[in-house]
Amino acid sequence: MKPQIAQLKALLGRLAKVTEQERTAIAKRAFNAVVELAAEKESLLAEFDALSAELAESDLTDALLKELDAIRTKAEENAAILKATAEGARNARARLKSLREAELKTGIYGADGAALKNPIASTFASKA
Repeated sequence: MKPQIAQLKALLGRLAKVTEQERTAIAKRAFNAVVELAAEKESLLAEFDALSAELAESDLTDALLKELDAIRTKAEENAAILKATAEGARNARARLKSLREAELKTGIYGADGAALKNPIASTFASKA
């Protein structure tokens, strides 16, 4: 076995581990950890590119190709989850902004029609 194949196997093992850690961090909403893991993944992928450039396609066994495909699938799933999470956060932020704007436009009034608070000015005022 070529030494590059052994290095590639070890690299794929580390990449699989980082991808699984990324999935766990996403599930826990530990986005700082996701950022750190993404940097580690980038480094591992650069190593992978360098190693794979030294190998012929015929050097890659079916087992290595299956492992690589499994890692790619997990990475794609992680990316889809992150994308959906970001979209959900954007939608929630937009909804909260809409509710806040509606609240500011509506104001708060007492039974006599007097404004109890002018939300825009953050002062008490009476309705004219």
